[in-house]
Amino acid sequence: MKLIKRTTLHYQAGNSDKIYEVDLCDLGNEQYIVNFRYGRRGQTLKESSKTPQPVALAKAQQVFDQLVGSKLKKGYQDVTEASSSQTQQEVNDLISSNLVTKDPRHQAILNAIAYANPDSSKGSSKWSQTRAIWRAGELKIREATPLIIPLIGTDQPLKDYCIAWALGWCGDQDVIPHLQRLYETPSTPDFVKRIAWEAWMKLCDPSTQERLRSQQIEQLPAELQSQIETDNPADFSNALLTYLDSNDYTRFGVLDTLYQINNAQVRPALLNLLRTAPLRPNYFKAIRHIFKIAEYRQDAEVFGIIAYRLDTEPPMFRQSYWHRYYWDRNSRKYLPRSNYLGSPDAKRAYSNVTRDYLRRRVWRTLRKLGEECDWNYINLALEILLQYSDSDAVPARTSTLYRWNYSNGRRSSYTRNWDSYAGYLTFNHILYTNSPRYLLMPNNQAWRCRENYKPGDPEPDGREEAFPKLWEQHPEALLQLLLESQCHQVHQ
Repeated sequence: MKLIKRTTLHYQAGNSDKIYEVDLCDLGNEQYIVNFRYGRRGQTLKESSKTPQPVALAKAQQVFDQLVGSKLKKGYQDVTEASSSQTQQEVNDLISSNLVTKDPRHQAILNAIAYANPDSSKGSSKWSQTRAIWRAGELKIREATPLIIPLIGTDQPLKDYCIAWALGWCGDQDVIPHLQRLYETPSTPDFVKRIAWEAWMKLCDPSTQERLRSQQIEQLPAELQSQIETDNPADFSNALLTYLDSNDYTRFGVLDTLYQINNAQVRPALLNLLRTAPLRPNYFKAIRHIFKIAEYRQDAEVFGIIAYRLDTEPPMFRQSYWHRYYWDRNSRKYLPRSNYLGSPDAKRAYSNVTRDYLRRRVWRTLRKLGEECDWNYINLALEILLQYSDSDAVPARTSTLYRWNYSNGRRSSYTRNWDSYAGYLTFNHILYTNSPRYLLMPNNQAWRCRENYKPGDPEPDGREEAFPKLWEQHPEALLQLLLESQCHQVHQ
């Protein structure tokens, strides 16, 4: 039997002075066990095992991490000496070499997670470890779970966010204790706690989900709690609007909690607010949080509402290179505008930069699903298209532009045409990615007509939408668009 890894834990409080050792051992023939010893420091330790039968390395690593994590949560301190076991990188090497996947893309991602050290002979991936973790979640690579779990709590909040996000997709109920610990740790940033809670909620059983919702209801202000108990969604909606009719920005954090609850009493009020609340302080911060969680849940209704508003509503203000600083009256200094916009009580939100980023993110989410032939592409795209109507159309536009022809020393003119829905980027991505009549140039804010087409010309015979084969597999979605859409362009 070969020792692969050992963690030594120490607990001291009052008269207690205890040692707890956990070993990950190799029995050969790709069989592994997890043993542990415990007792008072300086005395003979009692021995036992967490794996009565040998298991695969990936499972043994999970058992090892869960056991260590449970003891750390009880107050034990890790006092492992570096020389007492192999490095985590060596453990990752063993895990990665034992992971079996026929997909070379998946294997490349596993290697990028396991061999994050650029000095490693296998660490040739150009991806950062954080990006590889995120991609493992997108592709639901379950083999990545034992590689990801040991990376939790590295004092890098963004990495912890990506880890929690990925575990919700590629993990199972065995990872819940790790997510729970991340969520309940006081030092965990709020944005990491939100995604850890979502991943926990995604993986747990229905009874635990109901318990988690009940805990969030208890966090609500008393006036909203009482309205939930009346089981009248209309009364709750009125109470919510009354509660938010305030200049106190701290009140708007309740919207995050309501989306976590998301039951039959809360959801109608939340949907109504998402359709009508201004994309301005103090609403926008909460709406942005909800957008990201809806994307994670693949909640098509909420995702569609917000994606439509991002596509059709102009920004509150424009942010450019020349406006990077603002004059602060208190300090009498020019300060970076990003400091001001990031403050919780900022008076400005939803800039052109933010809008552009979120619109790109909407299409990236859709495109990644479509590339994987995931039904959720149709589900999300359908809800987005149903938000548009004929009232969103604007008059077609033609511009005559001029340029100097250096070869003959003369000025020449050319025209550019934009159709009625040209400014709606997501709308056009869904309907016209493969179109011979429209195109989106890099860094442009509208889809313009190609040279051989102008508004009003006959439509082409071929399919224009993105991922047409995926739509063909779901004719019921096409029928729903025909029956429910109020937009002639969608019907075409």
